Amino acid sequence: MSDQYKRHGHVMPTWSPPYAPGPYFMEKYHAIIVELEIPHDEVLYMTPEPLTAVEGGKVYAIIMDGSQPPHSLHYHEALICHEVEYDGKRGMHIPYIWTSTDTATFVGREIYGMPKVLCDDGRLQIDANEVYGKLEKYGRTMMEVACITDQKGIVEEMPGLASWIMVRHIPSPDPKVPARRQVVHARTADFKLDFLWKGRGWARMGYPGTSAIHRIPTDKVTNAWYGNFTFVLTPAEILEDIEYTFQEWN
Repeated sequence: MSDQYKRHGHVMPTWSPPYAPGPYFMEKYHAIIVELEIPHDEVLYMTPEPLTAVEGGKVYAIIMDGSQPPHSLHYHEALICHEVEYDGKRGMHIPYIWTSTDTATFVGREIYGMPKVLCDDGRLQIDANEVYGKLEKYGRTMMEVACITDQKGIVEEMPGLASWIMVRHIPSPDPKVPARRQVVHARTADFKLDFLWKGRGWARMGYPGTSAIHRIPTDKVTNAWYGNFTFVLTPAEILEDIEYTFQEWN
């Protein structure tokens, strides 16, 4: 019997998918970005094979409110990222990321290999010249960041957020069939700056949940920015695609 239904999705269920194919238009990236200097050993702890952590101990704690249709018109997100290298290419790697909507979580996790898990919804809070963001899950505070705006920011001083390198795992439910590991290089295009302010930053790690963010020290804040940007998340490039066996299932 012929298929009577039009398949217009690339994820299950294909006849009525939870989100549409990309590209994904970030119409609002309203964010606090706090730069932390931490021991290099802690950066290595968060760097999966086969990526190489770039020398230095800088990581970025980001909390933002986003609008990225077609998958999510609003979502609250928090992440930790740091610069890595693979096969001559550099980009930001995300060891931890939490997102408040299932659709934004699915897109980042299923397509691009970001280790997204769900968090509670929220909003950045603005009082006078202080901007504050909080990550909560199950009502428990996991991360807080803040920026006191002092001066206009310069985009060139910010971390490079146009190139992202993720390690995507595709598990196999059958121990006889290998799982897959992919190195995914995603890039953003059409970056536009709405506004950017620089100032005094602050961060605090709290309840870690299933993560290990409690290992990240926050006593050395080296920079902080508050801004709003727009860009497009385009199709990614697979830099490596290998099979492997998940030993625990044997």
